[in-house]
Amino acid sequence: MGDKIESREDLHGAVWSKPMMNLAEEFGISGRGLAKLCERLKVPVPPRGYWRKLSLGQTIEKTPLPDVEFTRYDLWKNQTSLDDLERRRKAAKERSKILNNPEIEVKDKSLQETVLKTLHDEQNRRPMGIVSEQEIFSSQVRDFFKTHSRKKYLLPPFQHSGNLAIEVSDDCALRAGLLMETLLQGFKERNWNFSIENEDVSRQARMFVHLFGQKIFFHIHEPVVKKVVPLTEKEIEAYKKNHRYGKVPKNDYIPTATGRLVLAIHNGKSVRQSWEDRGRRLIEASIKEILLGFIHVGLQSSNEAVLALEREQRLKVEQDRKLEEERLRKLETKRYERLVADSETYSRMQKIQNYVGYVKNQAQDQAAEPDSEVAKWLEWAQSKIIELNPLKNGFPEFSIDEHHEI
Repeated sequence: MGDKIESREDLHGAVWSKPMMNLAEEFGISGRGLAKLCERLKVPVPPRGYWRKLSLGQTIEKTPLPDVEFTRYDLWKNQTSLDDLERRRKAAKERSKILNNPEIEVKDKSLQETVLKTLHDEQNRRPMGIVSEQEIFSSQVRDFFKTHSRKKYLLPPFQHSGNLAIEVSDDCALRAGLLMETLLQGFKERNWNFSIENEDVSRQARMFVHLFGQKIFFHIHEPVVKKVVPLTEKEIEAYKKNHRYGKVPKNDYIPTATGRLVLAIHNGKSVRQSWEDRGRRLIEASIKEILLGFIHVGLQSSNEAVLALEREQRLKVEQDRKLEEERLRKLETKRYERLVADSETYSRMQKIQNYVGYVKNQAQDQAAEPDSEVAKWLEWAQSKIIELNPLKNGFPEFSIDEHHEI
């Protein structure tokens, strides 16, 4: 199915174009989940046995889409669900493309074998389950639980390299810690190296996996809401005193404390993916998809790095070409200026030479006497003619000294 689902009409056409289970598989959700969405949006679905009867050649009338008046909130909620459905289909398509395409594009050819082996191993690997409290082996996660605050919000102090990239309220602390432990054990099982940035690099805990030569950052948090926080003049002065760079913050991001978790992974730039609790489906049920997401982001990040290098090389070639054009243009300008200067010098020499010849013809008798004033003047004038001769140092050359100033 190639058309996007952006409205009830699109969803109605989609569910009557193929079996619900096949359609649900495209979106990476269950058939029941798709049926419940259709029920909420008042979209009729094919009755039981519809596709069987259709395959036998029977003609069955399609139930038309009814006109329904929704409240403004319902319209917003319905559109959000449709947008989420389209995002799920795009993500499922990308995951399927990675796992099922034997000729997947790897722009860095030195990584071709590594990428294919990683994908092959992931295909044959059994899905991981979330670990229990008794299965915690990572010292970082143990420290996380030991230093767990009983305040309303658990915000790690970000003061030593053992901290984890977790920002959640108390209600989600246990789930977040077990999810992090599951990921760390998954990395270890796959021989993926993970690290935590040094404090001098980032004041916040930033954990990342080394995959395909790229850093893939990951972070567990709760959804946040943006709240405008008016600052007093005293607070603004204190902020400017302690922060030499950056703007004074006008917003604060407050955890929603709804008990929902979000896991976000990214390469520090534009390539990113995230998973979030949705209804009864928790992100703990998506461990395999999450680990596959690391492969996807790592591969995309590697391809982006290669493309960025190619763009940089093309830019350098273009810059070199422009510099060469500018160099040749300047040489041509110098060559022309020299031609103009020599021709003007030659014109002055000819004028002087004609005048000296005229004087010599008019004062032949005096010019014949060596000690006469005319003879001395003619000798001096002849020396000036020689000095003005543009060929006195040789014939003009096409080559020119680039650093010579005319």
